Amino acid sequence: MELGVLPFRAIAFQILFLLVAISLEALILYRRLAFDYKTAIRYAATINLLSTFVGWIIFFNVQQVLPEALRIQLISLFFFERVFPNQWSASVTPMLTVTALGTFLGVVIVEYQGLTLLETFLETRTPQEETDSILRSRGRSRMRRLEGGILFKRNDRAYTILVANSLSFSAILIMLLFRWLDQTFIG
Repeated sequence: MELGVLPFRAIAFQILFLLVAISLEALILYRRLAFDYKTAIRYAATINLLSTFVGWIIFFNVQQVLPEALRIQLISLFFFERVFPNQWSASVTPMLTVTALGTFLGVVIVEYQGLTLLETFLETRTPQEETDSILRSRGRSRMRRLEGGILFKRNDRAYTILVANSLSFSAILIMLLFRWLDQTFIG
């Protein structure tokens, strides 16, 4: 079996980004969802590994249906950090922006579903707790309706996942910015 070219740099950065995301998201899960440290780290690691796995599956399936020139650009950018001059070169930046936004939203959805499945399978949230939280939210929603304005349904888990992913994506973006500055101006 021939392995071909292994993108060690991409693998190393994926591991680094996972470590950063797991640690930051575990901190948010610990503070907002009242998990203990160990549970928060386990949940953050599980949902981040799940979203990474789903992301790579989607990446490898999507790149197979792209036009050949765009597929070469995509693979060269992700694995070798180079953009080759061809008809797709000018549109790489807008496509990366849209892809980054879609990736963020996809990761939030996958991690929210992963957290829900974890809580269901591990039975950390009982049906009585869910009923109590629904009743409490109904009482709060009546108060909000009485105060006037738009009624917003509050979901602590979804908001927590959104905040945790925003923090981890921001930290990873800052790391990528420092790396780009190092390569551009110092290296």
